[in-house]
Amino acid sequence: MDIYPLLMAPYFRHGEATPWGGSMLRDAFMKDAPDDRTGESLEVSALADRESVVRNGVHAGKTFTKMIELWGESLTGAYEGEFPLLLKLLDAQQMLSVQVHPGDAYGMAHDGKLGKSEAWIVLNCEPGAKIAYGLNTNGEDLRKIVEDGRLESALHWEVVRPGDVFYIPNGMVHALGGGIQVYEIQQSSDATYRFWDWGRVGKDGKPRELHTEKALDVSVPDRHLSRIEGTTVLCKGGSRTYYISEEHFELCRLNLSGKMPLESGRMLFLTPMSPCTLHWADETLELNAFDSVVVPAELEGVSLEGDTKVLMSSLPDREKLRAELGYRAENVAGLMD
Repeated sequence: MDIYPLLMAPYFRHGEATPWGGSMLRDAFMKDAPDDRTGESLEVSALADRESVVRNGVHAGKTFTKMIELWGESLTGAYEGEFPLLLKLLDAQQMLSVQVHPGDAYGMAHDGKLGKSEAWIVLNCEPGAKIAYGLNTNGEDLRKIVEDGRLESALHWEVVRPGDVFYIPNGMVHALGGGIQVYEIQQSSDATYRFWDWGRVGKDGKPRELHTEKALDVSVPDRHLSRIEGTTVLCKGGSRTYYISEEHFELCRLNLSGKMPLESGRMLFLTPMSPCTLHWADETLELNAFDSVVVPAELEGVSLEGDTKVLMSSLPDREKLRAELGYRAENVAGLMD
């Protein structure tokens, strides 16, 4: 079995599915987006009916799920249950609804789905763009705030800039603001409870469904996180900035200034910010800005060459990362939990 890096073609959510979306995935990120209301590019996805597809090599045209069937743990490494990760790019031209995601236990018990923790890296934004990132309840009961129609006033806001990193564990109330494009790594789940939708109505004149009781059940009102600064370590070919290593995923930025070897043993998702070259065996793959490529877990001798930043997500190896970082591990969100 000849395994190789998989350059992925995304599945797009657009039109009525993402009324808040825009044209930036096409205009700025060079995606083949279907319309001017394309909100999500599912770069690496094994979600049923929303799968990304291989673009390169002998398996071009196959879905990511098919590749998991063909290559198994040689591609993914070991995990239990359904494929656990989902990588997206998002373009929000309008404010998204106020949402919260359940943990695994609640999601399975109430919806038959895994929960969802996620993280955002801001790729681009308009000046003054902001996100809702947690709540300021001042000790007041959240149910009373919601029943009084005061949820908007309890939201904690953060003005964002390109490069900002935000960790959104399950239970954290949040909303992506308008004029922002983000890279999102998350659990492979669509378990989302809508808390508030700004009073908007659909084409039928009716408000979108809210999931108030479930949202109240899973929200952690007093959780306050800062934007994630991470910690940087030098390595051959540049440096690595680690941001998050929680139980479901790890998020890192590779700062290339030459040729950087990549570890084997874990499946890696790579998304470069500008062109660079992926090397393995006697092969090369030229990557363009915002391409997404999956490096199989068992593929050895892989390296990246260029002068750019590359976002890298993977399943976590927290014990190994704690050992590598030592006292700096406390700067990586989720790593010491």
